[in-house]
Amino acid sequence: MSETKSTDQNPAATPAAAPKPGRGVHLTERAAKEILRVIAEQKFDGTTWVRIGAKGGGCSGFTYVLDFDQNGPTEFDLTFEQHGVHLVVDKKSEFFMGGTTLDFNDGLLDRGFVFKNPQATGTCGCGTSFSA
Repeated sequence: MSETKSTDQNPAATPAAAPKPGRGVHLTERAAKEILRVIAEQKFDGTTWVRIGAKGGGCSGFTYVLDFDQNGPTEFDLTFEQHGVHLVVDKKSEFFMGGTTLDFNDGLLDRGFVFKNPQATGTCGCGTSFSA
């Protein structure tokens, strides 16, 4: 099992500590394998971060964001390392997504990343937006 680390600054500058239960974003091994596969396929370098967040929009109020970030974290971000993947979440998004698990479905009809957010009070039918 991989260690989970969390900091509120650049991890190279500050020792990492484990997140408090229910805080941060958690990554399943299946999601990590898919992320690492895409990083290798796209030939991204070892400094690639995966940025996860929430922004206003969608049919339920907020939309999930998942992107590759070559710039890395800023002072407004929290960072996590899980299963060999470097995650970055801005502090505003973490307020709405704390405790969220990012998983990956590899079925024929439902292939893709899935956010399981315990703070969501409602979701849309496609699962890409939520209310909190």
